[in-house]
Amino acid sequence: MSEIEALQKEVARLTKAVAQATDAVILMAQNKGDRLSTVQVTERVGRCRQTVMAMVRRGDFPEPCNDGRWLLAEVLEWESKKKA
Repeated sequence: MSEIEALQKEVARLTKAVAQATDAVILMAQNKGDRLSTVQVTERVGRCRQTVMAMVRRGDFPEPCNDGRWLLAEVLEWESKKKA
C-alpha cells in the first residue's frame, strides 16, 4: 500500500469517527433539551442577529422555539449538514 493510499484510508477512518461523534453529541443534546440564546447562536454561526433571522425566514436555519431560544440539537444538526 502506498503512502498516499494509507493516508486516504486514515482520512476516511477519521471522517467516519467524526461523523459518529457528531451523531452522539446531537443525540445527547436532544436528550438534554439544551437551548441557545440569540447571542449564543450568532456567536456560534458567526452571523449577526438580522442575518440569522433572515436565514430562518428563508428556511436555511432552524426556527427558534416559542421562548426565542434555539434547540442546541437543531443547531448542531444544521452545522453538520452545512459541513457535509
